[in-house]
Amino acid sequence: MVQYRLIRGLLILGFVIGGQWNLWAQWSGLRGKVVDGFSGKALGGVRVVIHGKQIEGRTDSGGLFFIPLQEPLDSIRCRFVLDGYLPREFSNLSIRPGLDLGIVSMDPEAGENPTENFIPLSETDLFEADVLGGNPGFLHAGRDVFLNRAAFDFSPAFFKVRGYDNRNAAVFLNGIPMNRFTDGRPQWNTWGGLNDVTRNPRYHMGLEPPELGFGGLTGTTVMDITPETVRKGFRLTLSASNRNYAGRLMATYNSGFGKQGFGFMASVSRRGAAKGYLEGTPYDAYSVLMGIAFRPVQAHELSLTGIYASNLRGRSAALTSETLALGGRRYNPYWGSQGGDIRNSRMRYIAEPLVSLRYQYTGPAVRYTMALAYRKGIQYRTRLAYFNAPNPDPAYYRNLPSFYWNRSFGPNLISAEASRAGFLKSPQIDWAALYQANQLKGDAGAAAYIVQADCSEEAQFSANTFVEWDFGSGWALKAGGLYQNAGIGNYGRLDDLLGASFHRDKDPFSKTQNDVYGVLEKRGRDRIGYNYSVRVDQWQSFLNLWYTRRKWTSYLSGLFGYTGYRRTGNFLNEKYPNTSFGQGKQKQFPDYGLKGGVRYQISGRHWVQFNTALLTRPPVLRNTFINPRERHGFVKGLKCERLQSADASYFLRGTVLSSRLSAYYTRIMDQAGVNFFFSDTGYGSAFVQEIATGLDVLHKGLELGLELDLSPSVQLSGVVAIGDFKYASNPDLRLYFLPGDQPRDIREAQGSLFLGQAALKDKNIPAGPSKAFGMGIQYRGSAYWWVGTTINYLSGQYPSPSYLRHTRGFLLDPDTGQELTGAIREEYPRALKQKALPSLYLVNLTGGKSWKRGPHYISLFISVANLLDAYYLSGGYESGRNGNLKQWYQDQLSGSPSFGTRYWPGFGRTFFVNLSWSFL
Repeated sequence: MVQYRLIRGLLILGFVIGGQWNLWAQWSGLRGKVVDGFSGKALGGVRVVIHGKQIEGRTDSGGLFFIPLQEPLDSIRCRFVLDGYLPREFSNLSIRPGLDLGIVSMDPEAGENPTENFIPLSETDLFEADVLGGNPGFLHAGRDVFLNRAAFDFSPAFFKVRGYDNRNAAVFLNGIPMNRFTDGRPQWNTWGGLNDVTRNPRYHMGLEPPELGFGGLTGTTVMDITPETVRKGFRLTLSASNRNYAGRLMATYNSGFGKQGFGFMASVSRRGAAKGYLEGTPYDAYSVLMGIAFRPVQAHELSLTGIYASNLRGRSAALTSETLALGGRRYNPYWGSQGGDIRNSRMRYIAEPLVSLRYQYTGPAVRYTMALAYRKGIQYRTRLAYFNAPNPDPAYYRNLPSFYWNRSFGPNLISAEASRAGFLKSPQIDWAALYQANQLKGDAGAAAYIVQADCSEEAQFSANTFVEWDFGSGWALKAGGLYQNAGIGNYGRLDDLLGASFHRDKDPFSKTQNDVYGVLEKRGRDRIGYNYSVRVDQWQSFLNLWYTRRKWTSYLSGLFGYTGYRRTGNFLNEKYPNTSFGQGKQKQFPDYGLKGGVRYQISGRHWVQFNTALLTRPPVLRNTFINPRERHGFVKGLKCERLQSADASYFLRGTVLSSRLSAYYTRIMDQAGVNFFFSDTGYGSAFVQEIATGLDVLHKGLELGLELDLSPSVQLSGVVAIGDFKYASNPDLRLYFLPGDQPRDIREAQGSLFLGQAALKDKNIPAGPSKAFGMGIQYRGSAYWWVGTTINYLSGQYPSPSYLRHTRGFLLDPDTGQELTGAIREEYPRALKQKALPSLYLVNLTGGKSWKRGPHYISLFISVANLLDAYYLSGGYESGRNGNLKQWYQDQLSGSPSFGTRYWPGFGRTFFVNLSWSFL
């Protein structure tokens, strides 16, 4: 009996323990239900993939899934994939016992992310100079409602996430960083037009480091182009728009991985327009991608990808208030009619083919990647150059009425009216007149006008290797090394003699020869003006250490490396015979950083996160040399930039309400800036290089984004961004120039002037709107159609200031060399006062529908931006021409200054239509 009771007790205990174990196993995993985002119907057969863990499951016929796990997991990505639907991904997920994701909705392919289709024409790639610092929003579109709205609704007004430019956003393509050495920004045109294969990037928000590097300040975008990440089958797309291009044709095929382990991809696109939204902006672009991957077993993958993207488009100009009033919001002075065709004098061309090779190993605890890439290509910008001839720009200040209003000896109203009438009659470039002037010029056939291209040829090799190792007890290590070297050749090219016999290659100001060892008379497509190259060497190593407990996840990340620059001159410039030709000295900049962060999981749906960073980074090439076109010479006092940053966020991922609230603080110190322009300063007139060093800026603010599902069909969204972007120091300012011999020239024999500090501290920096608010509503019909509208308000945007105005030299009388006094001196505060651009409201409308017939999916997407056709200014900069208070005051008297602030006009009502057909 005792033995029987003992056996019975053991059996009961076993059943209890087994039941408890089964109950624990049941709850120590991830569960949820996947439904169609339109109809609410359950979706069976959805792949649920936990990346990096070799863990995968599928939903049953009721849309339910459960993935058992042996231990809690943190900072993982969970991806939902089903043919005919857009992939859905949750990032930074922490899985604990009992975590239920609830209802996970997946949108059919008609529900395309509108940001994929919206790349505004007003991006800085179209402009004469990158004065606005780039627009990073479209690189970060994802499931985060705030970033989506910033990309689609706010970007036309040059809203920048946290006030940062693109340099602070790290972008990786197949494991290779795509940020350029010249300006630190990713070059979108390298993969432009290949939307089908780049439409599902991973985004690591803010300071948190990714698995393949140290990351950026704004965040890190990771684009993996493999048969695993691209939708399997064929996809054809037709698009129409009145923004940057009029039409687009795109075709993509992905075989997926076959039984033999091979996968093939191909994607091509063609985009073009006789003109974009602005006048005289032709567009001609095509892109090709070919890729092959081999996966002999699940753990190993080798992929080879080649990309060729060519982009040629016309640029537009920033305009003064006077020119905008005369020409209208679509006016562009850079073009004219030639033989009945539009010819833009300022075209931009980019073609930089990229080949990448990547090997990946994915094991149960170790993941290793080696990525290699080689990129070689050219980009150039054309412009009209003139020599001993009038400026051909129809919007040149001497061709406008204000020139006659603002004369020092009094206005000439008759000439002003004649100038206005002449401008309205002929507001564009007269190409025929330029040819005629070259043919009539009595200088033995030398050109008075030419079209010159400023070219940059770059060849860059990159190698990035990194490893992820989960070595148990909650510890994980991510480490790697990056090496890059680039040779960047920069030169002027003679593109068109416009009917002349040759071009005499001399500096028009100093009359000195640009290429002493070369011929003076240049023809064909000879190199003119300048010819130099810069060698860049960079290596970096990083280490990220992660530690996870039941509710806590923390990390510590380190970076160390260096970047070296060296200039080699290929022209001997007569102005600088000892410092222009041959190889210059190399300057190296150390590169190190430290990041740390912690995340606390309040529950499966609530968590908070804090990140902080201290780092240095080298100055970008464009701010490193005084004037590399003419000579060696690094900017005096140049240092590595220093950055301090912190952010804190609260996340809610509920079944009805999802939101993110973030606060951030960033101080960037010891920046440098280099600008080139002609200026009438208090010391005299010259074409100057303005060098600012020791420039600090401060970014701080709040972000809020939320989505509320009122019903399965109706969703509300709201976003708020409140920022404060200020200069945090008074930088040192220097001018470099060639001393002149005319009465009003700057005659300083050393060719440089130290102007002291520019009083910029606490002034607003040009970082886009500092305040943005948006509300939206979207309705989803059961027949797979949807429509949505958003209302957005933006304010607090300031033009780039003129640094010269904020120095004591601005107060000097150019006639006497003494400081100004009296009534003119009293106008000094008005000259320094910053004036914000007008606030604006933007209303946008989007909609779409999809049809499914067997394996065929047809989707239609339509968007209308600025539905109410609101007029607004998207950015601007103060002119540095009036470099002394006396001349600035005289220019202001009429109320229509000749050298007033220049503005980029925003777009009016624009549309985009996208029709795609997908099939296996």
